[in-house]
Amino acid sequence: METLKIKTTLLGTLLLFLTSFAFAHPTGNMIAIGEHVLWSYINPINDPSHFACVMIWEKGSQPKVFFQSKHAASDFMLYNKQNEIFMIERRFLQASDEFQVRVLKSTVDTQPTVIWDWFKDEYRIGEGGFFMLSDDHLIFGKYPDIFSLKKGEQPIKYFGFDYPVNRIRAVEQNQILLLGDETCYLVNQDGQILNQWNSLTDPTVKNAPLNRNQVFDADYSKGQLLLSYWGRRSFDIINADGKREIILQQSIPYTPHWVAFWNKEKLLFSSELIFDGSTPKPHLTLVSEQNKHSVIWDTR
Repeated sequence: METLKIKTTLLGTLLLFLTSFAFAHPTGNMIAIGEHVLWSYINPINDPSHFACVMIWEKGSQPKVFFQSKHAASDFMLYNKQNEIFMIERRFLQASDEFQVRVLKSTVDTQPTVIWDWFKDEYRIGEGGFFMLSDDHLIFGKYPDIFSLKKGEQPIKYFGFDYPVNRIRAVEQNQILLLGDETCYLVNQDGQILNQWNSLTDPTVKNAPLNRNQVFDADYSKGQLLLSYWGRRSFDIINADGKREIILQQSIPYTPHWVAFWNKEKLLFSSELIFDGSTPKPHLTLVSEQNKHSVIWDTR
């Protein structure tokens, strides 16, 4: 009985921890649009109620809030289509124990407007990446598949793919980047593989955050693959010739999360994860074409 009690207590503690982690950042992503960079976070940063926001930054300025959620336990997921910004806002309703999402649209100099009003979300839409085919049709990733969702309808498979997918991202030339467990695939809109990168994780890695030796995020541009490697706490790039190199090595407590190409520069987003109940602190680095590093946002 005593052993059972200990196991039950440990299970309860683990579930509480995982629930807290699920509502902590990072959930969301980062995008570059013209001269601006946008990413999702929470505001105020130390607020345990987790009111999500979208941050915006351009060179010569300080990061500021672009759009603020009015809901606790909320998140934003972002996508840009040329100069248009699409935002999926998610909230958790404790009374009904359900997630809801809505879709907003804007530009960097206009206020977001709602194009899909709140609806029940059973797929955690946008968390695994998304893009818009039109204002009424979105594509999203939900492990292990890719789904198509038209406004007011139910999700259906977008295309069949032979390998599990953790995250999707629309990239150049109407192509899609699919991030699997240890492989990244560049595909066309029909799911045909155009390129792939294998063995992205190092099996010899020790002491990975939460024991998750995985690639957290990836972006693609002009033959290069940019990786946020959670397991090794590093940001890596694989050049067109297949050579892989670390462009930023983080150390405890920083954990790499999001990446984005920005013209010929690279944006690397980490969070200071301590797992003591405090809100993770952000750390955003810009790497220039000459490989110079500049810290854009650090709230320590």
